[in-house]
Amino acid sequence: MNLIEIRCPVGPRRLLFKMRLSGEQPHVSDNLIELSCDDCKRTERKKNPTVIRVLHRFDLAGNLIESEVEHAPEADSRR
Repeated sequence: MNLIEIRCPVGPRRLLFKMRLSGEQPHVSDNLIELSCDDCKRTERKKNPTVIRVLHRFDLAGNLIESEVEHAPEADSRR
């Protein structure tokens, strides 16, 4: 049995997810694992308080595809 550990690609490399596989590594196509990272959110909020979440996207083999920082929508300036 194979064990894939998915860790934050930044900072202390917190363990985000473990996946146990029986047999071969999975074939990767458009399937993604998307995980929110609290450590990266705290770090990004120090730079910009509008950050609401940081997402790391991995393929099924545990390889990082991308990271995305999400911000709160801007307040309506017409008020």
